[in-house]
Amino acid sequence: MASNALHDLDLCAAHEAANEPLDEAQRQWALQAWLAANYRRLHQRLVRQLRCPDLASECLHDAWLRLGETPVASVQNPEAYVYRVACNVAMDRMRGNRAWQYAADTELEALVDHAPGPCAIAEARSALHAVDRAMRRLPQRHRAVFMALRVDEMTREEVARRSDLSLRRLDTVLRQALACCAEEAGMAMLG
Repeated sequence: MASNALHDLDLCAAHEAANEPLDEAQRQWALQAWLAANYRRLHQRLVRQLRCPDLASECLHDAWLRLGETPVASVQNPEAYVYRVACNVAMDRMRGNRAWQYAADTELEALVDHAPGPCAIAEARSALHAVDRAMRRLPQRHRAVFMALRVDEMTREEVARRSDLSLRRLDTVLRQALACCAEEAGMAMLG
């Protein structure tokens, strides 16, 4: 096959030398034939460049396919042209393998595990136990006000009416309850 391809390539060159232009399909076929005839030498060059025989083989195969699909103008140096096509295929493959580097932040965000780690879970449990201890130490009225405002999400007016407290006194009771919980949990209270 290699001798037939070389013979056909020589015929194509003779046609062009005689000023008979080749059509596009003939130029594509001639380059594919040149690649097939010089496969071993091109493969060795690519292996030296890519350092991977399998990748070099795949790139030459894809280059052969690409040569048959891509419109080709007159080529002066088929070896350089075919080698460049194979190198371009290799670059496309390597870029394709690094697609994750070019992924949008939203795509990468989907890969992030937002769940708390063991340390954060232990700290949260410790803080929760401290708040629970503080809640048990609170007077009944302070606990009721705190629960109504922060857990049940009632309005200040509703809690004041239910507890028979003024809004000012309600704020004081809530502030005292929060301070007690923060102190027990070892946190600074935000003022």
